[in-house]
Amino acid sequence: MENNNETLTGQEVQGTPEVQSESTPDHAAASEGYRASDGTRSGEISELYAQVEMLKSELTTAKVQTALLLLGITKEKLEDGTSLAVGLCSTGKEPEEAAAEIISAYPHLKAVQRKIPQFSASGSGSDDGFSAIRKIFSGR
Repeated sequence: MENNNETLTGQEVQGTPEVQSESTPDHAAASEGYRASDGTRSGEISELYAQVEMLKSELTTAKVQTALLLLGITKEKLEDGTSLAVGLCSTGKEPEEAAAEIISAYPHLKAVQRKIPQFSASGSGSDDGFSAIRKIFSGR
């Protein structure tokens, strides 16, 4: 009988801290000990959510940069265009739509297409300007 009393007294002592810890007003301390059904801690879960959000942000940035490059933005202006387009994506636009809107609103970000002059040495006369060069390469 005395052993049963000692067992009950031991259970009461062990049960008291649990009740006190549940009534603790500090929710962060209470959540530290919480484990989800799969054995992970809530802190680990919040870290995983943060990593997922970071990866989503990186993916959006990569999609915006790809769309801007396909639309012809210069490499030097890519960072400026990306920051503007990512801001538009945060309002709910798709990366391609945001990139197109940035290029249309800021056309100076687009690369200037320059016409490259073309030269040909198809002349057959001796005074066409290329006759001396042709003589050098023809072995004369």
